[in-house]
Amino acid sequence: MRNNGFTLIELVVVIVILGILSVTALPKYINLSQDAHDAIAKRLYGSYKTAVTLYHSCWLADGSNGAVLDLNCFAKGDIDSTITGYPLGEDTVASGGGGTQLTGEFCRQLWVGMLDAEDFTLAIHTDASFGGDNDIIYWYSNPDATLPTTYCYYNYIRDNRSKGQENWQIRYFPATGEVTLGRATLG
Repeated sequence: MRNNGFTLIELVVVIVILGILSVTALPKYINLSQDAHDAIAKRLYGSYKTAVTLYHSCWLADGSNGAVLDLNCFAKGDIDSTITGYPLGEDTVASGGGGTQLTGEFCRQLWVGMLDAEDFTLAIHTDASFGGDNDIIYWYSNPDATLPTTYCYYNYIRDNRSKGQENWQIRYFPATGEVTLGRATLG
C-alpha cells in the first residue's frame, strides 16, 4: 500500500522554492507602497497645476485687469486673484493688500477651493503639525505676493509624519502661477 502524500525531499524543495520567491518578491511589494504614495503626490501636483491654469484662463477670458475679487467663472466664484491674475485666496481685501499680500490662511483656502481633496487633513507648519492624522503641512514663504520668489508650500507627509524627514512638496508661486513638485525637509 502506497501513501499519496509528499516525501520529505519534495516538501523541503517546495519550502525552499517558496522561500526564494518570498525573498525576491517582498521588496517589490514593499516598494509598491512607496510607489502609491509617490503617485498620490504627483496626482495632487497635477491637479493643483491644472486648477491654477484654469483659474488664470478664466481671468483672461473674463477680460480682467489687475486683482479681482471673487472671480465668478471659476469654481464657487469665491477665490480672489493676484494683480497678475493668478489665484490668491478668499476675502483678500481684509488683508489690505489689494491682491498683493499672501497669508498662510490664503494658502489653506487655495488648497480647499481649488482641489477636491477632502480626504486630506491640512495643518499649519508648526511643531505640533507633524503628529496625529495630518496629511498636508502648509504655509507660505513671504507675505509679498508680487515677488516671483514668494510661494505657498504644501508638504505631503502621510507616509512619514516625523519632523525633519524628506517629503514631497508642492510649491505655488502666486505672482507667476508656477507650480512645482520636489522633495523637501521641514524643520
